Amino acid sequence: MEYSNTKIIGGYDANFLDKFLDDYECPVCKLVFREPIQTQCGHRLCLSCSEEIKKRNGGILLCPLDKKISNFDRIFRDKAFKRVIMQLHVKCDNYIRNCHWTGELKIINKHLKSCEYQEVKCINKQCSNLLLRKELKDHMETHCLYRFVRCQYCYRKICYIMLQAHFENCNCFPVDCVNQCGLSILRKEMPSHIANYCAFSLIPCQYFNIGCNFQL
Repeated sequence: MEYSNTKIIGGYDANFLDKFLDDYECPVCKLVFREPIQTQCGHRLCLSCSEEIKKRNGGILLCPLDKKISNFDRIFRDKAFKRVIMQLHVKCDNYIRNCHWTGELKIINKHLKSCEYQEVKCINKQCSNLLLRKELKDHMETHCLYRFVRCQYCYRKICYIMLQAHFENCNCFPVDCVNQCGLSILRKEMPSHIANYCAFSLIPCQYFNIGCNFQL
């Protein structure tokens, strides 16, 4: 899971290297505090958990520990405690895929953006394949059906999945002579071959313009 700045409900479900203290656990979601706030009664909650409590109670923040109501002007972000949380050491989420990275919670996002063991989607929009980042280069070069390759005959760039259809119309594709003379001719040169070079082409009698229909 990547820890972005987008709205997320609940705390950090990270793979902490050491067992964290109970003081670091939100009483609502039972995870390590994310954006901790302090209530008027002195208890801490995740900011998102406090917002959920207010939604369920018509805009009133009722502390889940002592049931006391906190006035909005008596609630504050606990920035000092947040710094403590963000310095906790964690393993990469991809440790089960053999990633050995460890570091502070505050930089896990940065690591995941370059982690070789992070699952990513193929860059080609039409391709739905999910693969590890370290496999992406090979996939794009040799496996993706939507990669671009050069036609070996005309050297145009063609989407791989369309390559066979391209061969059906490629002017530089070699095809068997339509007269079955045994030669393979570039498609674009077939008319000239039939008219001027093919040994099996039928040649009209020199007198065809005055009515002779004989061909040889």
